[in-house]
Amino acid sequence: MAFLAAETVSVHITPLEHGSVGDYVFKIVFIWITVVAAIASLSKGKWLPTSGAILKVGLLAFFVLTTIIYAARNGVVGLSGGDFSPTLLGLFGSVPILLFAYLGFESSNSAAGEMENPARDVPVSIFRSCATAAVCYLVPIFAILLVVPSDDITGIGGLLDAVGTVYSVYGPAAEPLLALTAVVFVYILMSQGAAWMIISDRMQAMTAADGSFFGGFFGRFHEGLGTPVRVNLLSGVVATAFLLVAMQVTGDGASIFGVVLTISISTFLLSYLLVIPAAIRLRTRYPERPRPFRVPVSDRGFAVLGWLAFAWILLGSWVAVFPGTLERLFGETYPFEEIWGVSQLTFEVFTLGTLGFLLLLCAVGYVRGARVRAQVGAPVPSVPAKEPTR
Repeated sequence: MAFLAAETVSVHITPLEHGSVGDYVFKIVFIWITVVAAIASLSKGKWLPTSGAILKVGLLAFFVLTTIIYAARNGVVGLSGGDFSPTLLGLFGSVPILLFAYLGFESSNSAAGEMENPARDVPVSIFRSCATAAVCYLVPIFAILLVVPSDDITGIGGLLDAVGTVYSVYGPAAEPLLALTAVVFVYILMSQGAAWMIISDRMQAMTAADGSFFGGFFGRFHEGLGTPVRVNLLSGVVATAFLLVAMQVTGDGASIFGVVLTISISTFLLSYLLVIPAAIRLRTRYPERPRPFRVPVSDRGFAVLGWLAFAWILLGSWVAVFPGTLERLFGETYPFEEIWGVSQLTFEVFTLGTLGFLLLLCAVGYVRGARVRAQVGAPVPSVPAKEPTR
């Protein structure tokens, strides 16, 4: 996000030469603003992601309205039903991205202890977040397709390209409006980074407090702020280290670092390979346990929903770890080196090596937390005499 924000500033606001002092300062400050938002008490820190979400919805609404005005004056790119036909390459390429975009909405329960009525607020927040995200993804994407030829769409840059196109309806005000939009876009990126930092760090801290991550040192919450300051600082240091390395590597080194960074991010997706089966199993194994956030379906219905989600997660995980294999299995061409900048052998060596290192780190952290687990004495529900069959 820091790199994307810097690129946005450089292109639309003021030039930032890559590797310059200003470039370094901007990216580091970007990271540590999100860290400060996570360190602040939830009552204060939440306003960065909240204001960012409000600005995001407002910006997208303004963009869609402007697109309608532009279409009425200039027409739109011709689209047919065939343009929306799914392809195997499109499916395999987009599944990890789409899944990642919709993961984490349930993470708000990590702050349930600071809510007045979490049993009511958490389910409602998850539903509203998912619905809002769906609208904010689908409507702007359709608007972009209407005004930008498909061959000219370049990932996230396609949004600002489309914005620049439709803002032409405002005449001389188009350029300052585009610069203002870029500022808002950077703020939105920062707010999203803060939101992930707030939620993920709390989850990591609770894991450490339960004795599953290096002896509980990172499981301490600040008495006054109520936030996991140690984990927040750790996240900031790790993010800064990755930033500094990424700024130095070039050529093949940059491609390899990109592979390592991609699979490190994808571990969030991979974690659901364990989370979903565990949720399904725990619901039927301990049916008498209080469940404030229980999904209002039968156990069998919950299992069907869970295994359906698991199938998508499995597909996305396979594509993330072994890209190109399913494409070739179905006879599709996959230019591996053109996409990743390295051979498939090199990709798999560094991907599997990164996953192996992270698994080893988790194992060591779990072993080091044995003393904490013994002291905490996590309550274990009584096992029913007979395994429930429903």
